Amino acid sequence: MKKFDVFIFGTGTAGKLVANTCKDAGKSVAIIDNREYGGTCSQRGCDPKKLILSSVEAFDHAQNMKNDGISGSVELDWRAALNYAGRYTSDIPDNTENNLKSNGITCLHGEATFLDSNTVLLEGEKYQASHFVIATGMQTLSLGIPGEEFMLTSDDFFTLKDVPEKVVFVGAGYIGMEFGQMLARAGSKVTLIEKGDQVLGPFEEFTANFIEKASKELGIQIIKNAQASSVEEKEGRFIVNYSKEDGMHQITTDCVFNTAGRVPSIEALNLEKASVLTDKRGVVVNEYLQSTTQPHIYACGDVSSKNLPLTPLSGIEASIVAKNILGEKTKLDIPAIPSTAFTIPQCSGIGLTEAQAKELHKEFEIIEKDASEWFNNQRINASFYAYKIITDKKTGLILGAHIAGPEASEQINMFAIAMKAGMTFKELRKTIFNYPSWGNDLRSM
Repeated sequence: MKKFDVFIFGTGTAGKLVANTCKDAGKSVAIIDNREYGGTCSQRGCDPKKLILSSVEAFDHAQNMKNDGISGSVELDWRAALNYAGRYTSDIPDNTENNLKSNGITCLHGEATFLDSNTVLLEGEKYQASHFVIATGMQTLSLGIPGEEFMLTSDDFFTLKDVPEKVVFVGAGYIGMEFGQMLARAGSKVTLIEKGDQVLGPFEEFTANFIEKASKELGIQIIKNAQASSVEEKEGRFIVNYSKEDGMHQITTDCVFNTAGRVPSIEALNLEKASVLTDKRGVVVNEYLQSTTQPHIYACGDVSSKNLPLTPLSGIEASIVAKNILGEKTKLDIPAIPSTAFTIPQCSGIGLTEAQAKELHKEFEIIEKDASEWFNNQRINASFYAYKIITDKKTGLILGAHIAGPEASEQINMFAIAMKAGMTFKELRKTIFNYPSWGNDLRSM
C-alpha cells in the first residue's frame, strides 16, 4: 500500500495549485485524473470558448461596420476558428503532467474510489493519505429522459467540425446562450428550449432580457417555460419532444445539445464509503473547506458546497485548502465575485439582483437605463447596451451591478473593485477614467 501526505482528485486550476503548494512545503503528494490532465476550463470550457469567440466577435464587428469603413465580403470560417482553439489546448495535458512530475508529484490516471475515509482503490492498488482533496469539477447534468444518449454535451461542441443546418440546445443558461449565438452567426438555425421563464437564469432579469432580444435578432428561436421530454433518432436526424402548458410539441434537428446545467463530478468517488456528507451542490464543507463529517478530507473548486462554478474562486479556495493542510488555519472569506456570459453583447453581473435584494428585505434604490444610443455603443454600430445598478438606500454602497453591453465583462470589474473597497456608487462615479473608454461610461450611469 502506497502512502502520501496529500492525495488530490482533479488536475484543474484547484487541484494543481494545492498539489504544487503542498509539495513545495515538503509534503509527499499524489494527484489523479480520470481524463486528460489540465481540467475543464483550459481544455473544454472557458479558454477554448473564448478563442473561438474571438473569431466570432471579429466577424460580428466587421458585419456591424460594413459600409462604415469595412467593405467586401467577410466570412466566418468555423473549422479554422475551431483549429485556432485546438492549437492552444493540444499541449495542455502533457505540459500539465510534466510540470507536476518535475515538481516531484506522483501523477496517476484512472478512476480512484474510496474504500474508507483513509483509503482509495485504483486498478487493484490501494493508496492511503493523511489528507484528501476533492477538486474534480463538474459534469453535464443528466436529464433522465428517453433518448438522452443522442444528446451532445459542451465537450462535443469543441469537436463540431461542421456547422449543423439546425441545432437545438436544451437549456438557455451560460453554455446554451453562448454556444447558440456562436453557431447562429456561423449559419445554423438555432433553437433554445428553456424550462424557466428567463434566459440566463442567474443574471438580473433586466439585462438578461436584452440578451434575449439580441439573440432573437440573430434569428434564434427561444422557447421558454418548456420541458424536454424525449429525443428520438430518425433517418440520421433527431426529434426533440417537449411540453408546454398547451400540450406536447416537437422539433426536428441535425443535432441536439444538453446545456441544462452542470453538477459536481463526485458520483464515481464512492464518498459514502468515506462517510463524506454531500448535497446537490457538492461536498458539504465548513469555513475551512473541510468535509463537515471528515475533517481530513477537503473540497475546493466546483465541487465545494460553498462554491460558485467560477475559475477565479477555484484558485482562492485551493489556496485556502493548501494553507489549512499545512497548518495555517485559514477561513473562506470571499468578496463579491463578478460573472459574465460571453454572448454578444456580453451579460455581466455582480452582487445582488433586484429579486435577491427584495428577498433579503434590503432598502435599496435602482438606477437602470437602456444606453444603446450612447457614444461607445454607436461608434461600433452595436445594437444593445443597458445597465442596472442597485444601491443601499441608507449608505449608498453598491449592492449589485448588472450590465449588458459589448465590454460588460471589463466594466463589471470596476464595480468589483469598488465593492471590495467599500466605495459608494457616488464615489465610483467621481473617479476620473480615460475618455472615451467604456470605463468612462460609469460616470454617466
